[in-house]
Amino acid sequence: MQVILSEDYPSLGYIGDSVTVRRGFARNFLIPRGIAVEVSSKNARALAHRMEHINALKARKKKEAETYGKDIAGLVVEFHLKLGSGGKVFGSVTTKDIEAALRARGFPIDKKQIKLSEPIKLPGDHRVQVKLHSEVTAPITVSVVADKASKALSQAVAEQTETPAKEAEVAAE
Repeated sequence: MQVILSEDYPSLGYIGDSVTVRRGFARNFLIPRGIAVEVSSKNARALAHRMEHINALKARKKKEAETYGKDIAGLVVEFHLKLGSGGKVFGSVTTKDIEAALRARGFPIDKKQIKLSEPIKLPGDHRVQVKLHSEVTAPITVSVVADKASKALSQAVAEQTETPAKEAEVAAE
């Protein structure tokens, strides 16, 4: 059965697309929920008229996302975490942590918009993409810094491990 999509439906297509689906799927799911309408000249004309408004709305939302992206681009979010003796961080920085830090700075971003392949477990600067719109992403920097107390502790541990090794070298000579 041929239907015209009245809303974006990711697995089928976007608004205005004419797609072929099974009759039961169209009549029992798509049409009752207003996601699609049956192909007819009347429905096509009505949807074409509605598309003008929809395209204007999409353009406006994209423009807003671009200006918001300029505000957020280059932002540095810093996290202070404890550092272990091996140079690894205890715990990790996840999208939920980044979301909370951005909200604290006044940027209402959802954690689903933050594109992070895996939690950050190493200290340093990491580039993270924030998807503001289907066509607009903004890069931010997530900086993971070791706490001062854990830095001092890791240095002390490193010095203690070096001292017995030096004493062993002196004894061997």
